[in-house]
Order: sequence, then C-alpha cells, then structure tokens
Amino acid sequence: MADLYGHDDDAWDEHRWEAFLRENDRRVDRYMELMFRFMEEHPRPDPADDGAMDAWKQHLRAFIQEKGWHRDDIALPFFWLEEDAEDAEDEEAAAPWQAFESDLDDEIDAPLDDFRDLPIYRHAFEYSITVLDWANALPGDVKDTTLVQFCNHTMQVPVNIARGTALGDDRDGLGGNIACAKRGIAEANAALDALRQMKRAPYMDAETYRTLYEQAYELRNALGLYIQDLRARFDLGID
Repeated sequence: MADLYGHDDDAWDEHRWEAFLRENDRRVDRYMELMFRFMEEHPRPDPADDGAMDAWKQHLRAFIQEKGWHRDDIALPFFWLEEDAEDAEDEEAAAPWQAFESDLDDEIDAPLDDFRDLPIYRHAFEYSITVLDWANALPGDVKDTTLVQFCNHTMQVPVNIARGTALGDDRDGLGGNIACAKRGIAEANAALDALRQMKRAPYMDAETYRTLYEQAYELRNALGLYIQDLRARFDLGID
C-alpha cells in the first residue's frame, strides 16, 4: 500500500527507527551487564599468555552463548571471541558504536567519511572542540560533575549526526537519520540545561557563559532546521 506521496510503506519512518534504537539500547545494556559480570568473576589474562587467553576466550564464548547471545546479535566486543587475533582489527570490530547497524538487512549506503563534509556536523564538531579546549584549560580542582556532563552531552551531538549520516540518504535510511538527529538535539538541550546550572560556578565568567550558551543555542536551532529538512526529504522521497 502506498502513502500520501505514492511511496511504499516498507521504509521505516523516524518513529519506527526510534523504537528500534530504544530496543537496541536495552539490548546493549543487557549485553554490557553480562560482560561486566563475567569480567568481574574472570579477569582477562595477560595477552602474552596464549594458553590462558585461549581458555579465557572459550569460557567467555560459552558464557555468552549460554545467555542466549550470538556473534551476529550485536556488534560489540565479540572480537574477543575470535580464533585469530587479526579479526580484532577488522572494520566491524573497530567501530563498536555502530551496534545498531548489525540488525539492518542492507549495508550502509553512505561512506562513513560523508558526515565530515556535512555543515551541521562541522558546526557541532567545532562547538565541541571549543568546549573541550575551554574545559581542558580549567584547573583540575575546580571541575565538577556538571561540567563533565556538559562536555559529554556536547560531544554526543556530532556523534549522533555521524551515526545518522552513516545510515544513508535514501528513503530507507532517512528515517534513521532523523531519529539519530533527534537524539543529537536532545543532547544539545541537555547541554544547555547543564550550562545553565554552571552559570554561577566558580570557573565560569559572564563572557564565557554568554558565548558558550549562544553557540549551543544556535547549534540546537540549526539541528532543528536540519531535522525539518530531513523530514521533507523523507516525505517527498528526495535522496
């Protein structure tokens, strides 16, 4: 059945992608809980001890499979389970943040480098560098939890833009692109909230606060316009 614009219903919209990403987040959390539990009980041996490493990998493989997980379920540190050390250097193992890609039927259409030329990515990346340069220059004894949270939220904005772009610009990927961009705008809003809490911190002066806040506000608004553009392209079927 076709939609209002004559498109087939097979392409996931942003809401279906959001549900998928939320479920994948839960699966990642469950997986990491298992991994931390195993690592606490069975610390990783010296990599130079081949016999101990082989036994440890076998034990880990059995533990993961016993819990119902398999190599293709999720693109996280399963390279620890590979027979050959060279497998740890393959592209999939080197990019664990792409966990959600493992559930896609098709490969990513857009090259991962495409996001670097995207204006909204450049905007977010340059702001994150501004924030980190400022934070790194502060004395260590004045840095607090809110400052750390502000930096983390700021860094997650370009990361989410890159994730979305990696899904591709065709209609099949645009819904996921929108969903990731919305996660980016949520991180930008969280950064603004943290920044407001830092307004009267001892390491914050009025001029720095005004500059950081204005730039974060502009980035958040630019992300909103970017999402509107992606939605229009999805609705019209423009790649």
